[in-house]
Amino acid sequence: MEYFDVPEEALSIIKLMLTDNEMILIGAMKNNEYTYYDLLELVKEKIDVNPSDFIQAAYKRAVINKVDRCGEIKYKSSDVYTRLAFFAQYEVDLWKSVPKTEREKLDIWYVNRYAQDALPRLREIKEGKRNLIENAYFYTLEETLDLIDGIEEQMYVVPCNCKSVALKCEKPKNVCILFEHHINSSWDRGWGEAIDKEKAKEIVKIANENGLMHTSEDEHAICNCDGCCCYPIRASEIIGTKGIWPERRYNIVWNREKCVDCGLCVKACNFEAFIKVDKRVSFDEQKCWGCTICKNHCPVGAITLEKIEV
Repeated sequence: MEYFDVPEEALSIIKLMLTDNEMILIGAMKNNEYTYYDLLELVKEKIDVNPSDFIQAAYKRAVINKVDRCGEIKYKSSDVYTRLAFFAQYEVDLWKSVPKTEREKLDIWYVNRYAQDALPRLREIKEGKRNLIENAYFYTLEETLDLIDGIEEQMYVVPCNCKSVALKCEKPKNVCILFEHHINSSWDRGWGEAIDKEKAKEIVKIANENGLMHTSEDEHAICNCDGCCCYPIRASEIIGTKGIWPERRYNIVWNREKCVDCGLCVKACNFEAFIKVDKRVSFDEQKCWGCTICKNHCPVGAITLEKIEV
């Protein structure tokens, strides 16, 4: 429990998240770092398995992580925080078998941990020590499609970790487009379906049709998420960084005169900024995050965007 940094909220499900052999490995590693060959020897000594296959599987399942020590790759135990996302993304039935109350406790713990981890990174941006943090900006649909055209790295799609863990809605999950390939990335662990630019654009358009917002920063990923599950947005609410992270780049301009009260903006909005009462639509600018998803859902052009000048 200590070596895998198991919080109280995960005690009841740790035996679902880890196999017996993985627990033996974590106990044997004791938070120490091992070269691949030293880890092979440790596995041979402690566990009756094919050591190379076992290490590969443990890394893929995010039970162990890689660390770069001056160009030398070593291995170290992971933790529940890292493992949980992969568990929810790729062992869906097991995650769903956990009682809802237990899942909700872990979801709350996870988003609070994520929020606290984001704070120092956001401070580094303010101090000029860092350029970006994941999900840095809200992008329009058109900007997201243009962004895809400029990506040179191999793109791949994985299930959205936010929606997979939170399970608060039934919106499309297989919409997270990644283009990072460093150690401990989903790609390096062996996950993800390679896609070309046309497939990436198709995924983004389908996400948009389903009211999923686009956030990106052209370094890590194109996320297509919603207000109820998205960890960056939920974390931003916790630490009070609405409009800063993800950065609001447009004001939403709603023309009451043009509005035909169809309610499509109401269905698309993730923050209840648009509501419909007595068959009449209204807009509460204070609730709006400026994600821009509403614009593409208005059939009469009653919603336009006003670029915020920095």
